[in-house]
Amino acid sequence: MLPVSLVYEFNGRFQALSGTLPSGDRGTQRTLEYMQAMAVEGAKQMVVRETAINVVRAAGAPEHNLLAQLGALFRFVRDSVMFIGDVAGVETLQSPRYTLHVMAGDCDDRATLMVALARSIGIPTSLKFRVIAANPKFPRSFSHVYVVARVNGKDIALDPTYHQNALGFEYPGAFRTGDFAL
Repeated sequence: MLPVSLVYEFNGRFQALSGTLPSGDRGTQRTLEYMQAMAVEGAKQMVVRETAINVVRAAGAPEHNLLAQLGALFRFVRDSVMFIGDVAGVETLQSPRYTLHVMAGDCDDRATLMVALARSIGIPTSLKFRVIAANPKFPRSFSHVYVVARVNGKDIALDPTYHQNALGFEYPGAFRTGDFAL
């Protein structure tokens, strides 16, 4: 069992709910379910929608150009939301609203925010979380997550973990991958 902390907003205040996750793939599945729920709920929050609209507008992304708008959101998360780790020994999952509040989070927080931003402005209709096993010491254990969007019939990876990652970049040395559709 792995300790988990869910950071979300309730009655106008940020709170943390603590619990445990099963180990292995069952824990990964449960984590992705939490992320999905937070992303779907976050997409309905006005501050998330307003952020997405402002980012897309500031980037000059054309109307009806889903790829340009998605690219603007990707660059915002990659360049403006600081990558910072979880609480030591605790899988910490942040709501999109909280991630925007602190402008920081790890890969799961940034992926959840990316989905919420995109969904908040109706793009794209098909999003999924992709988990990969990237740690050579634990080649069967999932260790990283990012978003894959289907735009104009093509899957596009959105991994804002490193500032040099471009739209479409995927880690080349994954030992194992899995997708979780939203």
